[in-house]
Amino acid sequence: MDVETLGILLGAVLPIYPVLFTIHQKIGQYDEIVEEFKKLREEHELYREEFHGA
Repeated sequence: MDVETLGILLGAVLPIYPVLFTIHQKIGQYDEIVEEFKKLREEHELYREEFHGA
């Protein structure tokens, strides 16, 4: 990769890097929320079976 191509690539990526990083963090937070929701749903199913016998 020559210097000009590297310069063009860095010039295109570096300005949007903070946006990409923020998106990555938001996706990580969403994944944590989804995992917590799955745990709560499984817990709810266990209690439902216990109380309703279903």
